[in-house]
Amino acid sequence: MADKLSNNYVNETKSHLKRSNLVLLVCDYDGALLQPSPDGGEGHMAETVHDHLEKISAIDAVRLAIITGRSPLNMREQVQIPNCHYLCNHGLEISGPELNFRHSVAEKMREHVHEAANTLRVQLRIDRAVVEDRGLTAVLNYRNVMESHVSSLMAKTKNLLANAVRERKIRIEEGRRTLEIMPAVDWDRGKAVKMLHHTLRAEYPGSQVGLLYVGAGGMDETAFKYVIQVGIPYRVTQTKTTSARYYLKMQTEISRVLKLVRENAPQEAPAKPKEKMVL
Repeated sequence: MADKLSNNYVNETKSHLKRSNLVLLVCDYDGALLQPSPDGGEGHMAETVHDHLEKISAIDAVRLAIITGRSPLNMREQVQIPNCHYLCNHGLEISGPELNFRHSVAEKMREHVHEAANTLRVQLRIDRAVVEDRGLTAVLNYRNVMESHVSSLMAKTKNLLANAVRERKIRIEEGRRTLEIMPAVDWDRGKAVKMLHHTLRAEYPGSQVGLLYVGAGGMDETAFKYVIQVGIPYRVTQTKTTSARYYLKMQTEISRVLKLVRENAPQEAPAKPKEKMVL
């Protein structure tokens, strides 16, 4: 955990990018890239952010990844950025150029997640609480629930899921006005980012693969803990309990980080090693 988060990230970011032969940029979707809607509905991506992402995805030496709790189908409907890796269901499913990963144990536990989501859908009786089954994960979204009903909603939800949690069929994580229902597997956003980072390092042995991660919530903390060892983690908004190094005062300040990547990252990717001929 950082002693004190700083907003003076420009110099270190530039230095990290200039030392790198290849750069992996990972951004959280809902908490970082989307601007929240004033009425609590679906957020939207600022045009400047989308423009930066499209231009970054075209840089040969940069690998862009978006991490989200959403399903792959939902992300395909929401975002169309070429050459981008999508880490869906909090990294349990990863798709992108030359990579297609789906957590095999989570797939076997999918029915437990489905049962938990169905239990909540049938038995919760609180207005504007929405349950969504995303395949390998599910979510209870209570962004539009009246504040006076939230505590009773949380208590009832955790009681309904208590047996499944105790039997290690599922685990639950608290998000931003959401309760995430996950399979009880040893996997998180940190492990997903580590796998992607290590894949690039193996693909380009001997190259310096820089890593930047922009996150916004508690579920990003496992990624911050990995990234701070090898790169730079940024957290949107200040908080006392985080493993990030820097904070971004507002979501709109993400554009500044993206602009730094565009202007300071290497442009040409290093050459891949030639495969040895087997005679």
